[in-house]
Amino acid sequence: MIKEYYNLNTQESRVQIEDSQIEAVKNKNITKKSVRVFDEEKKTCALAASVGNVPDGELEQKAINLLSLDIPYDYELEQNTKGHFNKEILRIKNSQELEKFTAKMLEDLKNISHKFVVSGAVSSVTTQKTLKNSLNLDLSARKTVLNLDCMLKQKGSGNIFDTGVNFAGFDITDEDYQDFLKNADFIASACLSEIVPLETKKYRVLVKSGLLLRKFYSDVKAIAYEEKSSLLAGKLNTSIFKENININECNDYETFTTYIPFDDEGIIRNKELIIVENGILKNIQYDKLRAKKYGKTTTGNGFREYNTNTYISSGPFRFLGVDQKISDLISNDLVVIPYISSGGDYLPNGNFSGPIQMAFVFKNGKFIGKAPQITLTGNYLECFNTDFISLGCNDLWKTIEDETFVYCDMMVNVN
Repeated sequence: MIKEYYNLNTQESRVQIEDSQIEAVKNKNITKKSVRVFDEEKKTCALAASVGNVPDGELEQKAINLLSLDIPYDYELEQNTKGHFNKEILRIKNSQELEKFTAKMLEDLKNISHKFVVSGAVSSVTTQKTLKNSLNLDLSARKTVLNLDCMLKQKGSGNIFDTGVNFAGFDITDEDYQDFLKNADFIASACLSEIVPLETKKYRVLVKSGLLLRKFYSDVKAIAYEEKSSLLAGKLNTSIFKENININECNDYETFTTYIPFDDEGIIRNKELIIVENGILKNIQYDKLRAKKYGKTTTGNGFREYNTNTYISSGPFRFLGVDQKISDLISNDLVVIPYISSGGDYLPNGNFSGPIQMAFVFKNGKFIGKAPQITLTGNYLECFNTDFISLGCNDLWKTIEDETFVYCDMMVNVN
């Protein structure tokens, strides 16, 4: 019988902000763990999990008792692999330093506080994951991330919040911090600006790449692709986007605060997975179970929660070879740039509808006001084909927005 031990420890220091001042400092330390057992003869497995440091032996026995459920597995487990990985570069080392940093941030945001109430939190989160089994698999990964989450509510407004500014990183440099403050000033001013009257029609839109890729993430997962519910089924090694589009799945990329040295099946991720190369779909994402089922090789995308078996999950996608700046792209047009988006969905054919709660309007490279409440509609494949104009690297709001924007013609519906 093979035994596998999964342990996830999260330590968080959190400074809570209410009414533009520090309301509380909170610390938590949570361990979540599980043991899975695999019966090699019957090809069945079982899992027992807990929150808290329950002894492994107790979880082992519970898992063995659950083998009677006959949950099947039919793939080889990783063995004879060791690796210990670390991404801790944050210079803020404890809750006292975090509180001091937050107090300085609120002081530096005082010019905004005259018209807005600041709420939210500043937190540092350290996670350590270990994965071991009785086949000499021994992996661990530790990382610390700083999160700044500032919601801005205009004084006298009836909304829960009107806008906000965020930052996430393995550390925050002086340059990052100054960019954060500059962005906060711009966003607060934009929130107070006049509404630019728009019509319901197609406009040039500069949209965060993440907003357009939500269905694409699911379309390149093995189950949807192999069972032909994916819009891209059967299109591996064929052209799906414009030829100058290149997309990789990140495993270690500081810009996205991404650090995934191995998946939860013990596959070490030491390079990025090519998803699209020169517009051609190059890879579909598999875990061990689906790779065996469909006669493919795992791509190291087997992940799980502490109390579940594995499923296919993805690191973030990034665009490669993007040289044009978004400030240059918008220099000669009226352009809508969505900022806050919540809700919306995709249809199986790739059509989408996305409500935009706040958007900027630029004309000839100059900010002229905010958009009214709008909804963007279109088809994500067309946004990278017939409606596509260019990709742009973010040189306007470096610390708070996506690295890459998609410049395309898109239907803007005024609500």
